[in-house]
Amino acid sequence: MPFSWYIARRYLFSKNSKNAINYITGVSVTLVAVVSMALIIAMSVFNGLALFIMSLFNVFDPDIRITHKNGGVFIPDSAFVHITSIPEVASYSEILIEDVLLSYTDKQLIAKIKGVSKNYAETIAVDSILISGNFAIHDDVIPYVTVGQGIAHDLSIGLYFRDALHIYAAKRKSTSALNPLDDFNKKYAYPCGVFSVQQEIDNTYILSSLAFARELLEYNNNEVSAIEIALQAGSNEKAVMKKISQLIGDDYLVQNKDLQHAFLYKITQSEKLITFLIVSLILVIASFSIVGAITMLIIEKQRDIQILKSMGADVPTIKKIFVLEGWIISLLGACIGIVVGLGITYIQQTYGIITLSTTSNAFAVDAYPVQIQLMDTLYVLAMVVSVGFIAAYYPVQFVSKKYLQ
Repeated sequence: MPFSWYIARRYLFSKNSKNAINYITGVSVTLVAVVSMALIIAMSVFNGLALFIMSLFNVFDPDIRITHKNGGVFIPDSAFVHITSIPEVASYSEILIEDVLLSYTDKQLIAKIKGVSKNYAETIAVDSILISGNFAIHDDVIPYVTVGQGIAHDLSIGLYFRDALHIYAAKRKSTSALNPLDDFNKKYAYPCGVFSVQQEIDNTYILSSLAFARELLEYNNNEVSAIEIALQAGSNEKAVMKKISQLIGDDYLVQNKDLQHAFLYKITQSEKLITFLIVSLILVIASFSIVGAITMLIIEKQRDIQILKSMGADVPTIKKIFVLEGWIISLLGACIGIVVGLGITYIQQTYGIITLSTTSNAFAVDAYPVQIQLMDTLYVLAMVVSVGFIAAYYPVQFVSKKYLQ
C-alpha cells in the first residue's frame, strides 16, 4: 500500500484524534452519503418517468418511421421498394394522415384519420391496444374504422350499432359553391373497434383503410404521409436506420421511437439534468464539512507532521496525505449513498412499495416507476469524487501554508 494512502487511511476516524474531529468526519461521510443517495434516487425516478411516458406512445409508434423533410405527403420512389429486402425489416406499412371532421348522430368532433395499408397489424400490435370490438378496415363491401377511446366517448359511439360515422374532409380545390358543405368530401364508415393508448392519441385518431383515406382526401393511389416499419426482434436499430437512409437519400427523415418524440425526450432529459445540478449544488454545500474536517485534522496533527518530516517526508507528500483523506471521506460517503440509493430503487422497482393510488387500476401503473441506469451511477460517483477533491484541495493548499511549511 502506498505510504500516503496508508497514513490517510489511518487518520480516518483515528483513535488518537479528538472526538470533535471524528464527529465532523462522520458528519461529512453521512452528508455525502445522503446527497449521493438522493442523486441516485432522483435520477432513477426521472428514468422511470421517461420510460413510462415514452411507453405510452411507443405502443402506437412503429420501430422506424419515414417522413419527408418538408412534411406533408410524398410519393415513394423506386428506392423504397428495396427497404423490404433489408433482412431486419419485418413489416412495411404505408400511412396517410389528415385532419377530418367527424359526425355521429347529433355530435361533431375534429380528429385525424390515419389511413393504413392492409399489413398495418403486422407493423403495430393493434390487438394489444384494443379495448372493445376488433380491428377491421374494410371487408370489400362495408368500410370500417377503429376509433380512439376519447373519440368514442365524446361522440357516444357504440359498436355494432346501425348508425354510421360520417367523415368530412376539405376538398383540395374549393368549388366556391353557395353551400359550404360542397367544399367538403363526405364518406361514411361503421365503427368496429375502440382502442386505448394514451389520452392525446385516444382523443385524436381514427384508423381506416388507406384506400378509404385516399379517396376521402383526394390523394393519388401512391401518395403517403409516412412509411411505418417494424423490425425483427433483436435488430440493430441504428444500423437499419443507416441502411434505409443510404437507400432513400437525404430528403427523408428516418426516425426511431425516441426521435419520433424528440421534443418530449429532450424535456425529460432537461428536467433530469436540472435536478442533477440542483442536488449537486446541495452536495457542494455539504462538502464544506469536508473542508472543516481536513482543516481541523491538519491543525490537530502538527506533531505527526513534524515526525513525518523528520522521517524524510517532503511537503508535497504530506499535502497528498490530507488530499487523499478528503477523497476517502468523499469516496466512502459516495459508496454508502450509492449502495443505499440503488437498494431503495431496486426495492421500489421490484416490489412497488410507493404506490400512485390506493385504488387499483386508477393509473396506467400502480407503483411509482423507477429505473436504474449504470451511467447515472458513474455520473454520481464522478461528481462526488470531483467535489470531494476540490473540498480537500482548498484547505490543504491554503490553510496548510501556516502549518506545513
